[in-house]
Amino acid sequence: MRTQINIFVIVILASCLTYSCTDVLDVEPQGALVEGVEVDAQIMDKLITSVYAGLTSRFINLHHVTFQGPTSNWIADVRSDDAYKGGGGIVDQVPIHQCETYTLNASNDIAYNKWLNLTWAISRVNNALRTLDAYQNPNYPKATRSAELRFLRGHFMFDLLRNYNHVPWLDDKTLATDASNRQYQPSEVLAKIIEDFKAAYDVLPTTQPESARVNKLTAAAYLAKAYTENKQWDEAIKYADEVINSGKFGLIKEFEDLATLEEENGREMVFTVQFAYTQNPDLGHNIGNILNVTYSNVYPGGDDFYLGSQNLINAFKTDQNGLPLFDTFNEGNDITDSSYSNNIDPRLDFTFGRPGVPWKKTGVYTYPEWRRSLDYERNYSSKKHIIDAGDPRIHNGLPWGASGLNFCIIRYAEVLLWKAEALIESGKANEALPLINEVRNRAKGSTYVRSVDGTKPAGNYNIGLYPLQNWSQDYARKALRMERRLELAMEGHRLYDLNRWGITAQTINKYLVEEASKTPYLNGVTFTEGKHEYLPIPQSEIDKAPSLYKQNNGY
Repeated sequence: MRTQINIFVIVILASCLTYSCTDVLDVEPQGALVEGVEVDAQIMDKLITSVYAGLTSRFINLHHVTFQGPTSNWIADVRSDDAYKGGGGIVDQVPIHQCETYTLNASNDIAYNKWLNLTWAISRVNNALRTLDAYQNPNYPKATRSAELRFLRGHFMFDLLRNYNHVPWLDDKTLATDASNRQYQPSEVLAKIIEDFKAAYDVLPTTQPESARVNKLTAAAYLAKAYTENKQWDEAIKYADEVINSGKFGLIKEFEDLATLEEENGREMVFTVQFAYTQNPDLGHNIGNILNVTYSNVYPGGDDFYLGSQNLINAFKTDQNGLPLFDTFNEGNDITDSSYSNNIDPRLDFTFGRPGVPWKKTGVYTYPEWRRSLDYERNYSSKKHIIDAGDPRIHNGLPWGASGLNFCIIRYAEVLLWKAEALIESGKANEALPLINEVRNRAKGSTYVRSVDGTKPAGNYNIGLYPLQNWSQDYARKALRMERRLELAMEGHRLYDLNRWGITAQTINKYLVEEASKTPYLNGVTFTEGKHEYLPIPQSEIDKAPSLYKQNNGY
């Protein structure tokens, strides 16, 4: 069994690291937690552990705030063309419905609580760095721990930037009075985030005795991610190669095993938030995904949030060669129509519950038994966020969604696809082909979901590899973008991908027009370009520090 640091219980010492959002920068550097308390190695370790605990987003109220600003960013998928809010109707969690229908404003609870979780986590990083800087102990691994903290700050700041766009740079040396003297451009903040990841990479060891701690290869992977975001293709390739060539990571054999406790720290997982299996969901479980379990007799009382859109389901159609239908997948019959009998990518049934198809190893997904609200008649629940109901290690009863299953922020398949994207955009599309095919080949070789009676596959599964013939840059770009959507479905990436590619408004408005006849509450909804790509800065925070924060366009 792998050793993990216990990031789940937020130690009392961490309470002195928690401030209101406007206080994130307003802490004078000091060498002790409070006056008269001397820092020793044990206290220093607990402070750093409390920073890792920030990855769970469990600030203030364990349940309410966490699922409104989760680490998994599932609500960002709801803001894209990949997912419906779900739940007990459109009036259930209205702030999330506002995100889905682009009617949110600067008082929206989702915008506020996501901001809270990230800025409070950054506050913990910066205060731990100040304490560590003043801590004098020649036997303490000060350089390594400092590098870990800078990596974690880079992660939290990266998430803040891609959700809010116009954000200040928040570090351990800058006070709010200094930060207020200038407005950072998003590109400047991203450059500083990359500096943090690079500083971490330069110091961190390749392996750590506790597997939950970040290491040099974790930092290399995040550098590949950040450089892809910044369109620095050579650098993205360089750091992706470091991970790929390390020999320490690879694709696991079975796609569906990505959602098992056996593989939650397996070969594919590069950067993972560690959650725990306990019978007390307040101790260690993934409260951020507490709502995201299908409503059924298999998980009685599941909340049925975070449902795959019909558009995303249809994207899994394939042609006679097992290749995606890039431009026509949403035409004709839906995959879930009883009359549909054409080819589908097997990842559809690895990822979603589908009518008449077995759910993991327990139960069969059927309507209306597995549907909580007629507002979401097309409810396709994700299989990726919870272990099988028949597993004795699952939390027994409500809240089912508070799973002990880890949440993976970076997995190896995505590193392959970052490198492929960088190669395509730098004019080396042919070199990207085997990387994309490697991802597809794992899905092709996985054990397909069987019919209820077990006599045949549950669908006409056909997934093929791309041939080199006609593999132009334009075609390769389409293939890469579709591959990210299918491989990483329901993992919180879609909206950020669309933003990076500069096609968010056109993609989502086309989706909204097509989806309106199938999902009535989307009728008349529009996405405003230059506004809805990002969440608004919470108005309450701007009111407290008007010189520090700049509101995003349109809010």
